[in-house]
Amino acid sequence: MREAILAGLEQEYAQKRAANEREEAKRRQLIAERYPDIRELTQQREQMIFGSLRQILDHNAGKTDLPGQMAALSEKIRKALRDHGLPENYLEPIYSCKKCRDTGWYGEPVRKMCTCMEEAYRNKLHEEIGLAGTGRETFEAFDPSLFDDTIPLEGYGMSQRSLMNLVRKLCEQWADSYPEARSQDVLINGMSGLGKTFLLRAMAQRLYERGKDVLLTDAYRMLSMMRKSYFEDGEEEPEELVKADILMIDDVGSEPLFQNVTVEQLLHMINLRRDSGKSTIMSTNLSMKEFRERYTERIASRMTDPTLCMVITLKGKDLREKVRKP
Repeated sequence: MREAILAGLEQEYAQKRAANEREEAKRRQLIAERYPDIRELTQQREQMIFGSLRQILDHNAGKTDLPGQMAALSEKIRKALRDHGLPENYLEPIYSCKKCRDTGWYGEPVRKMCTCMEEAYRNKLHEEIGLAGTGRETFEAFDPSLFDDTIPLEGYGMSQRSLMNLVRKLCEQWADSYPEARSQDVLINGMSGLGKTFLLRAMAQRLYERGKDVLLTDAYRMLSMMRKSYFEDGEEEPEELVKADILMIDDVGSEPLFQNVTVEQLLHMINLRRDSGKSTIMSTNLSMKEFRERYTERIASRMTDPTLCMVITLKGKDLREKVRKP
């Protein structure tokens, strides 16, 4: 994924350079056609440049004040441009980024990625791995005060706030310790509005910050990718879903089921990822009983095996109800 993004950016930068070069050519043509005085000055500068090169080759560069003459002629050109109502830099090379001159790289002999390409790369990577958006769903932005702290949850002996503080800690520890986390996979289940998507995005953001190969998607998009791979490409599973070191699938159970496709492909993908040591993280609104009924015992057993998967069940009040109240 990262290699493909960089290759795409290299192409974009090449197109940007070509567009700027076309604009430079148009400006030179305009000067040649409408402003003969400026054209004459630019021709003098070109002759001076070629003459200085010849002098350097003949080892005579020190006999004349070439830098001073060049500076004086350049100032004449800038003044002539101003006199004609044109910007004084009208004939200078056009760059969107002067630091790298629209190559995306700078420095010799060691090349470094320019800040402009770093930002473009980060934005595209965020989009590709499913983190495009506000960026507010992080562990640092986690607000425990949103959760009720007055009534103990049945079967837990703690309030919803205490449970979410514990869950946040578990998820953050997993994201911080990967690939040395205690469990290979994670399954988070619970009713809508309890914070499952927030937790997944916070984990994905932390993993991304640590430079890990993470892909965040939702179940509906995952199914679309699977069906395209199966029916159009003749492959059992999409390459991007199998290759990512950490695959995060939100809202599992919301996608439609297709006979002999959804479950079989999902099972095959989980097996491939587990056999290759890659991690799969899922969230679902389904109870564990509903999860087993929908995806069969074969998938459920793999995603609930305590030796390989950390299962987290959320309970409590729907946060959306609290937000909707005046």
